[in-house]
Amino acid sequence: MTDRTAPAPLVPVILSGGAGTRLWPISRESSPKPFIKLTDGQSLIEKTYARALTPASVAEVLTVTNRDYYFRCKDEYDLAAKDTASKVPAGFLLEPLGRNTAPAIALAALYVRRQHGPEGVMLVLPSDHLIADLSGFSQDVARASSLARAGWLVTFGIRPTSPETGFGYLQAGAPIHAGDDSAGLKALRFVEKPNLETAQAYVADGHYYWNGGMFCFTAGAFLDALASTAPELSQAVNVCWDASQPAWDTERRLLELPMAAFSGLPDISVDYAVMEKAERVAIVPARFDWNDIGSWNSIAELIPPDAHGNRIDGDAVTHNVTNTYLHSETRVIGAIGLNDLMVVDT
Repeated sequence: MTDRTAPAPLVPVILSGGAGTRLWPISRESSPKPFIKLTDGQSLIEKTYARALTPASVAEVLTVTNRDYYFRCKDEYDLAAKDTASKVPAGFLLEPLGRNTAPAIALAALYVRRQHGPEGVMLVLPSDHLIADLSGFSQDVARASSLARAGWLVTFGIRPTSPETGFGYLQAGAPIHAGDDSAGLKALRFVEKPNLETAQAYVADGHYYWNGGMFCFTAGAFLDALASTAPELSQAVNVCWDASQPAWDTERRLLELPMAAFSGLPDISVDYAVMEKAERVAIVPARFDWNDIGSWNSIAELIPPDAHGNRIDGDAVTHNVTNTYLHSETRVIGAIGLNDLMVVDT
């Protein structure tokens, strides 16, 4: 008999796809951005996995990734598990090729529904974000989970610190209450990446957030919304799921998705397919810090500057160099007379 007083299980779903081409040459198809080692020696996906274990009631961590990255993910997770002493199981859905976030999340929802029931709460996390405030993150996940259990599809909004034109935006409306407290805000609309003038107006307005690409909902609520907003995708995902069942590896909690069925899925984001069209969409304004590590500038900002404004990752010898980022992976590099440049040696 199910214990109805126990909280619904929480299943973080880590999405690890894409090559992170803006961080070329250290991020490329054979070694994508989630596996980049930061200055503390940890990779982004290792940090994401450790972060996924911090909220309460985590029953399993599910990763959707390319089949070629399975063993690399396992290695990174083993490192994180040793540090956290976690016994939470890790499951994997292995894609034969990339098909954007909507198919990935839909297949993850089918996995969660099978393993944990339709009330299982999914916490969808990209594998290439950097968040240091784990306490604030866990508190916001708790708020999002309470909304998810009430049937809302939740997205996390990042308070903009500048009129950024490289992010999508979320327009927030009235508060939504879960219990006695306000857990979030009604999402009025999703906005594409704006021009500078529009972004400045959004920041000044105060009711807009950056779209951080993190979500929280129950498996059942998401699949119901998908069937309503994108019925063709819903049907195709179910066909792919059924075709994949002979490959189910119960012992390793592993499912390899078949090329024939998977390649027919449309390449579409979850925002377009579901979140922009669904009725009950909420925003939880993030109280934690957030960095999507989307450019070399964001990498450089992780390193404190020296007295000359230089940020050095690796071994370098400089003379008359100012306000320059130097990255070296394998050897000592020399720099003379540089200013306001980025130098990357792989």
